[in-house]
Amino acid sequence: MLRLCLIFFSIYSFNFFPQSLNKKLDQYLTDYYINKDVPSVSAGLSYDGKIIWIGTRGFSDIENNVQAADKSVYRIASVSKVITAVAIMQLVEQGKLKLDEDIRKYIPYYPTKKWKFTVRQLLSHTAGIRNYKSTGEFESKEYFQSTKETISYLAKDSLQFEPGTKFLYTTLSYNLLAAVIENVSGIPFPDYLQNNIFLPAGMNSTYPDFQRDIIPFRVKGYERNKYRKIQNAALADLSIKIPGGGLLSSVEDLLKFSDSLLKGKLIKPSSLDSMIIPAKLKDGKSVNYGLGFAINMDKSGKKFMSHSGTGTGFSTLLLIYPEEKLASVHLINIRDRNLGEPAYDIAEIYFGNEVIKPKKSIADFLFNFSYEFGIDSALAIYQIIKKDTVNDFNTSKEELLLFGYDLLGIEKYYEAIKFFRLFTTEYPNYAEAFIGLGEAYYKDGNRGLALKSFRQAAKLQPANRYIINMINKLGE
Repeated sequence: MLRLCLIFFSIYSFNFFPQSLNKKLDQYLTDYYINKDVPSVSAGLSYDGKIIWIGTRGFSDIENNVQAADKSVYRIASVSKVITAVAIMQLVEQGKLKLDEDIRKYIPYYPTKKWKFTVRQLLSHTAGIRNYKSTGEFESKEYFQSTKETISYLAKDSLQFEPGTKFLYTTLSYNLLAAVIENVSGIPFPDYLQNNIFLPAGMNSTYPDFQRDIIPFRVKGYERNKYRKIQNAALADLSIKIPGGGLLSSVEDLLKFSDSLLKGKLIKPSSLDSMIIPAKLKDGKSVNYGLGFAINMDKSGKKFMSHSGTGTGFSTLLLIYPEEKLASVHLINIRDRNLGEPAYDIAEIYFGNEVIKPKKSIADFLFNFSYEFGIDSALAIYQIIKKDTVNDFNTSKEELLLFGYDLLGIEKYYEAIKFFRLFTTEYPNYAEAFIGLGEAYYKDGNRGLALKSFRQAAKLQPANRYIINMINKLGE
């Protein structure tokens, strides 16, 4: 009888735990989708080689009313770097390249620079290669037909610093890693990924994001304009950054990739371990970035490796807890502020930790309310929201500051002054509130009150160069 009870209890527990976990994750994702007001979000969780949950909410194409699905394919932005880094480590294992060799050994057509730099330094963003020159380059419309053509475009640039002396995050540097892969393996970079990573990991929905290709279930990207309305993201040709920010994938595929990585299907465990050792600069300082992975620790002390991505119209995050054999991912088809980290929250829910319900943006709410009903009505309802025990809104001072700057962004100077005056009374020790008030007065043509506000800000942040420069400018 006791044995039967124990068997019943174990079966009941096995079935109950996943159901209760899925319910919590489903509710979290619904709350996130509604409160963050994103076009869509897709997220998932895997444990010990098994995908235990995937959820998707929203629309992959707002204009055509196409709902996002678990099979939807998102631009994964800089999460692409992890995949390129694993490809490099495969070739290291095969003895075809060495991490500490001069890069020109593997890309002889790359011109000699003032300093030599290595494959390792490219992987860890310490090689001195520049990042984007401008938003125009980030959202480049130019089509590059090959990796070599992209390298030729970048080859004319000087190094930003002596390799190994600084950390400078750059997506463009990963093009050089793709060139290394092509020259060492003898096949094009996309083909190498397909044959050596996507196929072995069972990733059937991961592709280079070539704008002209027809790709099934490709999601459209969005952004918000200065009126905080959702609009189509700018058109961008990602051929300038396929290896470092130009892959498309689904939640399921990224979980498969993570599980294959943890199980040693793509590279040896020792190679993975070497990827999550913090890079060291020549002065002995370490950075929280290894070979293609950021390295972090959660609030409970569990180590995880991760990579986030912010591309044209998309925001992404992949987390892998190697000791716990857990992976979590989120893909969102908008690039915006204060999106939080759903993938991290999802992992925390799995670990049984309390997670704060995603909150609505008080800045967006007040902006829309003031635009329709006026600033006085908006400030009145703000006072009501502050006292609301439901606490649905993010009412942090940082979030409120955004409201003031949103008003400045659409040249509502009178309204911005009204808000910032209230804001500085509520947060008299917050220098940014006085900077905002000074900006509002300055843009409204009142140099005297602008100067007074910046001087008050200087009392709180006397070393702030921007404040000092504005005081000097207004005091002329």
